[in-house]
Amino acid sequence: MHTDLHGLHETILPDVELDAVRTATELAGRGVRRGDTVLLIADNSVEFIAILFGLIHLDVSIVLADSGQVPRQHRRLALLTGAEWVITDADLGRVAEFSDIAKVLLSTDLRGDPGRPVHGQRLSFDAWRGRNDALITSSSGTTGAAKVIVRSGSAIWENSERTRERLGYRPSDVLLPLLPFSHQYGLSLLLVWWLAGCSLVVAPRVRVDHALEAAARAGVTAVDATPSTYHTVLGILEQRPVLRDRLGSVRMWCVGGAPLGRPLAKRFQTVVGSSLLDGYGSTEAGNIALATPDDPHGCGHPLPGVELQIRDDGGKPVADGEIGEIRVRSAGLFEGYLAEDGTLTRRDGDWYLTHDLGFRDGQGRLHVIGRKHAVHRLGYTLYPAELARKAEACGRPVTVVPLDDDRRGCRLVFVVADPHLGPGQNWRQRMSEHLADFEQPNQVVVVGAFPVTRNGKPDQDRLKQIAAGSMSTAESRPARVETSEPPAGPDRAARLAAVRSAIEADPGPVLDILTEISNFRSAESEIWSALDTLRGAVAEVEKYRPGRVPGMAVFMPSNIVFYSYVLQLLVPSLFVDEIGFRSSQQVAGTMRRLHELLAPIHGLPITLHPLTQREFLDGPVAQADLVTFTGAYKNAEQVRTAIRKDQLFLYYGQGVNPFIVAPDADLDKAVTDAIRIRLFNSGQDCFGPDVFFVHHGGFDRFVGLLTERVRELRFGQYTDPGADYGPLYYESALTDAVDFLREHGEHIVSGGQVDFRTGHLQPTVLARPMSTKVPVAELFSPIFNVMRYDSDAQLRERVTSEFFRERAMGAMVYGDDTGIADVLADRHLVCHDTTLLDVDNGNEPFGGRGMIANYLAHRGRRTARPLLISESVAEHLTPDRTSA
Repeated sequence: MHTDLHGLHETILPDVELDAVRTATELAGRGVRRGDTVLLIADNSVEFIAILFGLIHLDVSIVLADSGQVPRQHRRLALLTGAEWVITDADLGRVAEFSDIAKVLLSTDLRGDPGRPVHGQRLSFDAWRGRNDALITSSSGTTGAAKVIVRSGSAIWENSERTRERLGYRPSDVLLPLLPFSHQYGLSLLLVWWLAGCSLVVAPRVRVDHALEAAARAGVTAVDATPSTYHTVLGILEQRPVLRDRLGSVRMWCVGGAPLGRPLAKRFQTVVGSSLLDGYGSTEAGNIALATPDDPHGCGHPLPGVELQIRDDGGKPVADGEIGEIRVRSAGLFEGYLAEDGTLTRRDGDWYLTHDLGFRDGQGRLHVIGRKHAVHRLGYTLYPAELARKAEACGRPVTVVPLDDDRRGCRLVFVVADPHLGPGQNWRQRMSEHLADFEQPNQVVVVGAFPVTRNGKPDQDRLKQIAAGSMSTAESRPARVETSEPPAGPDRAARLAAVRSAIEADPGPVLDILTEISNFRSAESEIWSALDTLRGAVAEVEKYRPGRVPGMAVFMPSNIVFYSYVLQLLVPSLFVDEIGFRSSQQVAGTMRRLHELLAPIHGLPITLHPLTQREFLDGPVAQADLVTFTGAYKNAEQVRTAIRKDQLFLYYGQGVNPFIVAPDADLDKAVTDAIRIRLFNSGQDCFGPDVFFVHHGGFDRFVGLLTERVRELRFGQYTDPGADYGPLYYESALTDAVDFLREHGEHIVSGGQVDFRTGHLQPTVLARPMSTKVPVAELFSPIFNVMRYDSDAQLRERVTSEFFRERAMGAMVYGDDTGIADVLADRHLVCHDTTLLDVDNGNEPFGGRGMIANYLAHRGRRTARPLLISESVAEHLTPDRTSA
C-alpha cells in the first residue's frame, strides 16, 4: 500500500483513496453521519490523511486540533464546536477526557478491513465543498488567545486550486511537507497534492536528517517547511555536501508559517544554490500570496481573486515601498469566529485586517515584515517587526521584544540568534548604524537560537521571558551588557563551534579513528549524531539553565566514543569549569587518539587521565562536584558507594530494549528496522534489542523475511564503506555470544558460524516460543533472539516482570499493540513503528526508569529516570533551584 522509505512513506493516490473510502466505511459503521462535527487530534501520518479524507467523504464538519496542545485546550475546542466525535492517535487515557461530552475513537481502530470490498466507490469531496462549516481550526495565538475559526469547503477548495495553479504542481511532482497537517499550511498541501495527482512523502518532522535522506531517495521535487526547520536543513546540508547534491531533483524550496529573515534567505541561496520561495497566508484567509521559481522575490504576487491593501494607522492607503498593515479581500475568507458559547460571530465587512505589517514593491509583489504591534517611545510610534528587519542587516536573525516599564516607558530588547554567542556589545555596534537614535536597543541579548513552538513559529512567550530576565539582570549589574553567555565563559560556545566546523569540513580524521573499533556505516552515523548534538548544545543549555559547576569527572564508555565525547565532555564544558575523564581500557588507544585530535581544536580544560580506576577515584573523582559513569551496573554501584553523598552521580547502563511486533504490523518495515538497529555497529551498541517478541499471527512471516535478508548481508572490515557489518571488536562480546549460542543452539534457524581468527560472527537468528523459563540474555553481538507470543496477557506478564522493570530503558512497538505500549510506557521510552536510533536526541533527556538501565543519585537517594547532564545539574546543583 505504501512504499517504505526507512520509516517514511511515499503515498500513492489510488492507495490512499482506497484507504480513505475504507476508513469512511468504518466510521459510518461506528455511527458517524453526514453533518456531524468530528474533532481530529493526530500527528502527521498516512493514517491521518486517510481519516481526514474519509471524513470529507462523509460530509462532516471537521475540527482540526494540534496534537501538541494540552488536553484542556482540546477539551475546550470540543465544547466550543459541539463535537459529537473525537478521533485521536493518543492512548486510551484520552478517552476519559472526552467521554462525558463526545464519543471517542482511536485512529488505530479505523483502518478498516483491507480485504473488505469497496464496490468501486470513489472518494468524493463534492458535498463537503458545499458546507459553510467544513473546517474549524484554531489560530496560532501569536496575537493573544487562540481564536476558533470557521471556513467553508468552497473557500478551502478554491484556495487550494489557485495555489496549485500558481506554483505549477504537476502529476510528476513528489512533495515533502515538513509541517503539521492540522494547520492551514500543511492542510493546503494535502489538498494541493490531491488536486495535482502527484506523490507525497510523509515524514516525521523531528528527524529532518532522515526526511532529507528519504527526499533524495524518492526524488522529491518540492519541500515545504518553516524558517526554523530550514535552519536545521542548512546545518545538515552544509556538513553533508553529498546529500545536498543528491537533492538536485528539488525545484521548489517553499517556506512559510513565520516571516523569512534575510540572513536565512541569503545563506540558503549560498549553500543550496536555490532561492527559498516565501509565501504568505493565514488560518482565516488561506494562502494569500506566493513567490514562484520564475519570480522568487518577497512573497510574490497575490493569488488570483485575492485583493490586497496596505494602509497606515489612520486607515489611509500607503505608496509602494511604504510599510503598513496588510488587508485582504477574497471569496476565500473565513466565515467567522466561534464565541465562547459556541455561536458563530460572522466576520465584519469584506476586508480582513490581518494585523501584519508589509509593503508592496513597484512590481506589485508583497513583502511581509511581521506582526503589527505598535509601541510608543520618545514620541515616536515604532513597530518591533520593522526594527528587527532593519537590525538584521547586522548579518544575524533578530527579534525585538518590547517591555512595558512604568518609570521609563517602553523598553526595547533586541534578541540576536548567534550560534557562536558573540558578545552582545559587538552586535549592538553592528546594528546601531542601521537604526535611528530613537530606535536603538535598551538591551541586547544573544542566544544560540530562537526558541520556537512545536510548529516552528517563534515562541513569543519564551522570548519575552528571556527579554524580561535580561532586563532584571541588567538592573542589578548596570555596567554589564547581558549576553546570555554560558556560565563557564563566553568563549566556550565558540570553541564547540570550532570543533563542529572542523569536522564538518573534514570528517576523515575522526572517521579513521572510529573505524578502529566500529564499522564504517556506524561510525559515519555516530559523527552525524555528534554534530547534531553540537549544533543544539547552546540551545540545550539555554533551555535547562544549569548553574556553573567547578569540576566534573567522567568514566567514559567503551563504544560510541566520539558521540560520548560530545555528550559527556564538550556539551558540559558550557557550564563546567574543568572536566577530567578516564577511558575504558578496551578502547584506551582509540580514545587517546581522538582526544589528541580534538583537544588542539577546542583548547578546553578537558583532561584525559591515564589512571587506574582506584587512582581516578581517589584523585579527579574525589574533587569533582559531578560524576558520570557508563558501563556495568555493579561497577557503577562500586563507584557510587565510594563517593560523597553531596556529589551528583549519573549512571548510564544498558536495557533489554524489547522489539515487539504486534498484530497488523508492517512486517517488511519491522524486519528492515530490526536489522538496522540490531546490526548497528555489528550488534555492539546499547540500543540493540536483546529480544524480539513477535505475535503468532506474523511470526513465521517475520522470521522468514528476517532470515532471508540477514543471509544477504555483506561482511567486511571496519574501513569498508560497503560492508553491512564487521567483526566483533570486544573479546567479551564474542565470548558471551558463543556461550549463548552453545546453550540455545537448537533454536538457531539461520547463521551461527564463528571465525575466532577474525572475530566474524555470522548474523544469527534464533526462533522459539516464549517461555518464562528462557532467560533474556544481554547481548552485544549480531544475534536476533526472536520469541513468539500467543496472547497479550502472555506478553504483558513477561514485559512487566522484575527483570524487565529493572532494565527498562527503551522499547519499540510495531503494529496494533492493544495496550502493551501503554504498559511499557510506565518505565520505558516507547517508540511506535520506529527505532531508538531514530528518536535519539543528544540535547534532550533519554532513557527509561529501570535502575539497571540508568539512574541519578544525589544526597543518598537514587532515582531511575531519563537523563541529560544539563537538566540534572539544573535540578540538583543549581543554587536558585535546589534551595526552592
